[in-house]
Amino acid sequence: MFNPFEDIQLRLVRLEALLLELQSITINPSPISDKQLGGIDLAVQITGLAKSTVYNLVSEGRLPHMKRGKKLYFSRTELENWIADGKQKTLQELEAEVEQHLTKQGKRR
Repeated sequence: MFNPFEDIQLRLVRLEALLLELQSITINPSPISDKQLGGIDLAVQITGLAKSTVYNLVSEGRLPHMKRGKKLYFSRTELENWIADGKQKTLQELEAEVEQHLTKQGKRR
């Protein structure tokens, strides 16, 4: 015979485990590493560009950044993605793209 109290007990145990897990996450949040956010020096270090070039790219809106007051902040991840977005494709990659496009269009020789 089905005992509803056993089901309730099981749910309470699961709920308590979830609450303990949530509490440990809240008490010990993963801190943002100093290496993830930084100022102009971080941008210079990651991009390898001169400070003046970084400032120019920021003023042109071409470099991802954040600004609070007069201070600029940069995210390591966003800068690394910005660099990766500028990757030039090899001749083989371009030829493969053309071949794929022609195949999709039904114009393959």
